[in-house]
Parts: sequence; C-alpha cells; structure tokens
Amino acid sequence: MDVIEFDLFARPGVSHRLQTDGRSRGSGVEAQLNIAVMGTGMVGSAIAGRLVGLGHSVMLGSRAPGADKAKAVANATGASVGSHAEAAAHGEWIVNALPGEQSIPLLKSCDLDGKILIDIGNYDIAVDQPIVAPLGQAIQQAFPSVRLVKTLNSVSAHLMVDPAHLGAEHTVFIASNDADAKAQVTELLKTFGWRRILDLGDLKHCRAMEQLIPLWMSLEAAFGHPNFNLAVVTGDKV
Repeated sequence: MDVIEFDLFARPGVSHRLQTDGRSRGSGVEAQLNIAVMGTGMVGSAIAGRLVGLGHSVMLGSRAPGADKAKAVANATGASVGSHAEAAAHGEWIVNALPGEQSIPLLKSCDLDGKILIDIGNYDIAVDQPIVAPLGQAIQQAFPSVRLVKTLNSVSAHLMVDPAHLGAEHTVFIASNDADAKAQVTELLKTFGWRRILDLGDLKHCRAMEQLIPLWMSLEAAFGHPNFNLAVVTGDKV
C-alpha cells in the first residue's frame, strides 16, 4: 500500500485519510466492494485510504467535489470523488465520516435504501454539552431502511485504520439493530487489524458510545497527543 501523506492524528469523528449492502450477497469482506465514504476530512481520508489499500473501490462524497482540497484527498487516497449523491450511488456500503450536525442534512440527498451505513461520527457539541438524541439513532430514525452500524467513533483517526500502531491491545465498540449488518462490519474491522471488537448490542448503546467523547478530549489534553485508546479488561463473574 502506498504511503498516504496525511496527518491522521485527528479527533475521533469530530470536525477539525466489505461485503455489500447485504441485499444480494453473503457475509464476509473477501470480495472487492464499492464503498462510499462521506467526508473528505482527516477521518474520511483515513478510512478511504485504508479501504483502497484493501482493494475496495471507494468514492469520497464531498460538497465541493471539484475543489482543490477534494481532488487532493482523492489523489492521495486513490479514491474517486463526487457529490454525496454520486458517492451514495457508487457505494454498496456507506461510511458516514461527516460532522454529526451535518450528517442528516447532507445524507438526505442520497439513495441509502437498504444499504449498510457505518456511522463513525459524533456531534461537535458532544465535547461539552449533553447529547439529546445520539447521532447513530437519529440517522437510523431519519432513514428507517438503512442498516446502520455504529463503530469507531471514539478512536483517533490513525488507530481506526491501523490499531496495531498503538503497540498494545485495545478495544473498539460496535452496536446495531441489525445482527447481520453488524457481523459483516465486524469482519471489515478485522481486515483493518482490530482484534478486540466489543459488541454492545443494539443502537440504544449509541448514547454511551458517543458520550465517550468528553473523556477522549480530557485524555488527549492529559497525554498531549491522540495516540491512545481504551481497553476493556474483564475477569471472572463475581
């Protein structure tokens, strides 16, 4: 895989580099997939570059696909770029790497019917304000036919796609109302290198996942860098 010249040490899904939709194919991520990555920021760039490196066909969704920034990200990652609607038409799966507040308005232009949508976003306000309606649940409610899977939202961008970079075992969380979609996304995470994938259950757990962001910000301030993650360790039941 070519080296992608991006600073991937970005906040997890806060604005600042597969199997198909499941309607016609089996589980697993062995085949080349058409995947849309919504967002051309650091997080979207990280995801797109990794997916391209794994052999998938990726189109980035941008509000300004003809702008120099979007073209530069596409060139660096090896992905193509188009409008959000064009990317959604390309993608059998969708990755939402948009800022939380912008996600639903921008996704409304897209045909998402029946597709797996991996939501890795967070509301910017989650940094210092209570979450009224978790983003993952809000997207599922806005697009009822979408097979939404929430994951990766509390992980730094570089660790999302290369968990081994940390040099220690750590945990990524996942939640969905759709067991099959969750299983397929779990397999995709494994191709990224994730070994500890903790299934929290259905989308009601989006609130807990998204409320980790203030803790993440405090840890970044304490360490002075974003090269960290949480590890869940459990012993025998007591």
